[in-house]
Amino acid sequence: MQDTLESQVNALSELIGAELASGRVNFPTFLQASIRIKECADDPDASLQDIANLIRAEPLLSARVIGMANSALLNPGGKPITAIGPAVVRIGLLPIRTLAFVVAAQQLANDLRSEELKAAASALWMHSVDVATRSHALAKHFKVCPADKAMLIGMLRNVGEFYLIARISEFTELAADPEQTSDFVSTWREPVGAALLEALELPVEILESVEDGSLYGGLWPPTDIGDLLFVATLSAESANPFDPTSPDQRAAILDSALHGSGRDELNALLESATPRRSEMIAMICG
Repeated sequence: MQDTLESQVNALSELIGAELASGRVNFPTFLQASIRIKECADDPDASLQDIANLIRAEPLLSARVIGMANSALLNPGGKPITAIGPAVVRIGLLPIRTLAFVVAAQQLANDLRSEELKAAASALWMHSVDVATRSHALAKHFKVCPADKAMLIGMLRNVGEFYLIARISEFTELAADPEQTSDFVSTWREPVGAALLEALELPVEILESVEDGSLYGGLWPPTDIGDLLFVATLSAESANPFDPTSPDQRAAILDSALHGSGRDELNALLESATPRRSEMIAMICG
């Protein structure tokens, strides 16, 4: 069995290494709808109706878009929205991109055969939503960037890990070994994440912010997206299952980065944002 496990690790490493070397990343099925929506949103000749048509082709995403448009946060008047077109207009393109990725990550977690990978994918999804809504709250307060953009970046921070989970699921021995899976993801997540984001042709500022999410400029309050993402990630209550640091270690790093008094300000900000974050989590997670 050890030989089989080692051969699977080597085989998948060679496949991913070859993809990165060629510059062509093969997007797994769970990301296809997100990619189509992203490409349509970037097309200057595309209309909101074109995007609505793509969403209609994805039943789960359609239901989530309608639900999001009718949430108390986006529809305080309470007049029901029952069609995809008006729902797209109400929500906006950046939140729809985020929602498409949320739905894709949830589908991945539900479709996996390995119970070990299911648990990891579910935990990673919860962590990503936690970081995304914290990023939204911080951006809204400090005006570093549009809050919807911060939420999208927060979700995309772990796109490489979701991709690797999908690929690992094809290798049964590797998928059943949590320690080897964690080691494999830790080894490949940065180059794979960077390649995926480049393939998605995202703006340079988003690429740099996501890729350098472990770096911190040392200023509080945050003055750029990278610092904002760093704080949102470290303060997240839902841990990344592939992060080797303990909660105490993450707290110590955050305390050091916030220079003492910043921690109180952050706690107060997140506490005041709790009701809205809870509404957002319910809205995007269904």
